Amino acid sequence: MEIEFGQMKRQEIRAAAEVATRAFDDYEYFTNWFPEKEERNRIQFAILWREFKTNFRASHYLVGRVDGKIVSVAQLNPPFYKKPSDLSYILHGWLKVYREGDRKAIDDWLKMDSDAGIPCHEYQKTGPGIWYASSLTVDPSVQGTGVGSKFIEYWEQYIRLNGGKELVFFTNSEKNIAFYKKRGFEVFDYRTIEHEGKTMGNWSVKKKL
Repeated sequence: MEIEFGQMKRQEIRAAAEVATRAFDDYEYFTNWFPEKEERNRIQFAILWREFKTNFRASHYLVGRVDGKIVSVAQLNPPFYKKPSDLSYILHGWLKVYREGDRKAIDDWLKMDSDAGIPCHEYQKTGPGIWYASSLTVDPSVQGTGVGSKFIEYWEQYIRLNGGKELVFFTNSEKNIAFYKKRGFEVFDYRTIEHEGKTMGNWSVKKKL
């Protein structure tokens, strides 16, 4: 299997969102809020597709391809990243997300997503050159093949070439934490997030590049 890495093209946004949706399918980050699979997948795709479209110019999107097909995607935000306006999200179809499921559950998820990222965003303020990874996903069809490790190496190099000195992001999976620790990341914040009696861990990690 030969894999190539590069920047995402505009015409690949939908395919990248589909990869991320598959990768997040059984992730507590979504299952706690949307337990029914069909609804969850609709909402996941709707959120990710609009997020990628709205941020295409503001963020750095990197992808891995096998035979021209996207199998991994990362959304990286540089230190000077500025979140697009609410109007920009609306113009890119954000309100259509609410057609895919319960509005309260979606709003609850958005609040959780914002809270989960707070430690990383606060850490970014502590020094120059700190990048934030908003999304890191590998298609389930290639997980366990080494694609994830090679992808990490690629976007770490990409960040360094663009002047970055450190990378932060969060995960809600103990399995993921073990994977990232093996690759030199360290946990700098841990907290629990609760929703309707269900709890999940929220690990924020960092690595100097």
